[in-house]
Amino acid sequence: MRIAPRLGIALGFVGALSTVGLGWALREERRSEETQRFDAEVASACTRIRDEVVRQAENERKLLNGECAEGALVDRAVTAMEAGNLDDHRLALSTLVPSQRAAFDLDALLLVTDKGEVLGADPRSFLGMPGAEVTSLAKGDPAHYLHGSASVAPIVSRCRKKGKHRGTTVALIGMHRIDPVIERLGKTVNVTATSGEGRARTLVAGDAADVAEASCPLDDRGGGAPMWISVAKPKGELFEHLRQIDHTVAIAVVLASSGALLLAFFLARSLSRPIEELASQAQKVASGEARPISVRGTGEMADLTAAFDRMLEDLEATRRRLAATSRVAAWREVARRVAHEVKNPLAPIRAAVETLRRLRARDDPAFDEYFDEATRTVLDEVHRIANIVTEFTRFARLPPPRPSEVDLVELVKQVATLQKANAPSATIDVHVRGTPPRVLADRDQIVQVATNLLQNALDAVKDNPDPRVTVTLEPQRDLRRPSAEPGSAAVSRARVLLTVADNGTGIAPEIAARLFEPYATTKPHGTGLGLAIAQRIAIEHDGELSYIGTPGQGAVFRLALPVDGPAAISELSISG
Repeated sequence: MRIAPRLGIALGFVGALSTVGLGWALREERRSEETQRFDAEVASACTRIRDEVVRQAENERKLLNGECAEGALVDRAVTAMEAGNLDDHRLALSTLVPSQRAAFDLDALLLVTDKGEVLGADPRSFLGMPGAEVTSLAKGDPAHYLHGSASVAPIVSRCRKKGKHRGTTVALIGMHRIDPVIERLGKTVNVTATSGEGRARTLVAGDAADVAEASCPLDDRGGGAPMWISVAKPKGELFEHLRQIDHTVAIAVVLASSGALLLAFFLARSLSRPIEELASQAQKVASGEARPISVRGTGEMADLTAAFDRMLEDLEATRRRLAATSRVAAWREVARRVAHEVKNPLAPIRAAVETLRRLRARDDPAFDEYFDEATRTVLDEVHRIANIVTEFTRFARLPPPRPSEVDLVELVKQVATLQKANAPSATIDVHVRGTPPRVLADRDQIVQVATNLLQNALDAVKDNPDPRVTVTLEPQRDLRRPSAEPGSAAVSRARVLLTVADNGTGIAPEIAARLFEPYATTKPHGTGLGLAIAQRIAIEHDGELSYIGTPGQGAVFRLALPVDGPAAISELSISG
């Protein structure tokens, strides 16, 4: 049953109940029931706050476990320790900790070793933490997420990752102060809440008889004494409710029934429409098709709508972070494929050398004849290995972008002119729509992306009777970027779109799904790293590289670059 009829039935029942007349004899019983209900709500609020704190602590622990399992920060620290060049990477690791702490929304984050050494910390005051205390934090049970004294009361989550060699272990320790969490949760359930048994009562003005209070224990899970959560709520709402009960007894049958029906009618009209719209958009969240909604009115419905819109923005940001994390996890598969690609050329090299040695050992007259063929085979395969290693090195050691103002129109025309020299039979058309602004980007890296897209397009049309590649540049202003200020509305962010299309045979759907994976290629002479490198450059510029072509109608790739450059670079330059 929908909320509108349910609300009407409920209010109508109250009105009908009032019409039969609640006698004065039931007054004291109702007062007792309301008092017990109020106390139960306060006690329930304490339990809900405790459960929410536990849930948040578990979520933070899962986040850190995910970082230790597949995150780049811990992975780099373990790799550096095993390679014995930790000092060379110490500064880089330390600079990654603040951004990781902000991403996890923690009050403090420490990257430490099992020897008690702090590799990075935010805030930096934790860098001076004694080694014994660091070791104790790092070696604690990850499930024991509550730690510390009642005065500090932080939520501590930790994860550890062991290296494959040398017995190295790196730990990631996150801290979250519990008092602000409890206070915030208390506001959501309309109570005053704090840590410590009986402390919430002191924060509420009024006599002790006018305040309801409850406490509940929060187990440390580490064998220590439990921490108490205390909540308090003024009884003004209860007293007002009791006075309303007294007045309801005296209300006339007609007035009570009429008031209940009118209230049900207006509330049903004002609540059913926005709630139905919220429900409709909520059903689309899983598919990513939900859109922000605008509901007129104030109070809880406006707050609910604003919270829903913020949730959509947070979900979109989370999807992007998960996509980036999955790409990091793909490095294991990359390493396996590199080993496979390098191993294949070794077989013919070994066979050629062994055959030469056998012919030489028995002074076979065929030695000279076979020598030229064998050495040519060896050189070809060595050249193939060198190409694989070179491309993989470019992919693995791509430097961070160094943004400067770049005129994409002039850049694209230069790249098109150079590629035209390599494919004189093909036609390369460059179209500029509107007036694309200059962008803040690394010129060399954008040249690399444009060159890769054009080379792929020219390779795709080389067997076409009328080979043609079309390059389009145009401005765009439909992307909305969240404001840096909490609670502020999103702001418009301009982008420039670079589209490269060809009239080749297109890309098969099964290949299109893996286009940007390392070593995914349809070229017999390619390494499959070109598009992977190009997409990585686009992501590090806070942009996007995507395939938007239709099967059988030629390939179409689109590069979207923000005009104001990578967000991380912009924030760093402002804070510096």
